[in-house]
Amino acid sequence: MVNKAQTVDHAEELGRAWAMHRNGNQNGAAEIFKNILIKSPSNLDAMYGLGLAQRAAGQNSEAIETFDKALAGVHTELQQNPGEDRLEILERMLNQRLAELRAITK
Repeated sequence: MVNKAQTVDHAEELGRAWAMHRNGNQNGAAEIFKNILIKSPSNLDAMYGLGLAQRAAGQNSEAIETFDKALAGVHTELQQNPGEDRLEILERMLNQRLAELRAITK
C-alpha cells in the first residue's frame, strides 16, 4: 500500500480517526483523515477512511469522489506491487463501496 514510513508516521492519527468513525463522530474523523492527506496525499488508508466517514455522514457524492481517487491510487500501487494481498483486498472493498453508493445515488 503506502510506504511503511507513511503508515508509521500517521499510525496514531489514523487510530484516532478510526476510533472517531467507530464512535459516530464522522466530522471529527473526516478532519483527521483530511489532515493526513494534506501531509501524505497518497495515503490510501486515510483516503479509504475519509470515504467511509463521508458515506456515514450522508455525503455520498464526496464519498464516491474519495473512493474513486483511492481506487486510482490502489491501481497505481498494484502496478508497482502486483499481487499484493492488501492492495487487492482494498481494491475489492473500494469497488463494493462504490457499487453501493452508485446504486443509491442513481
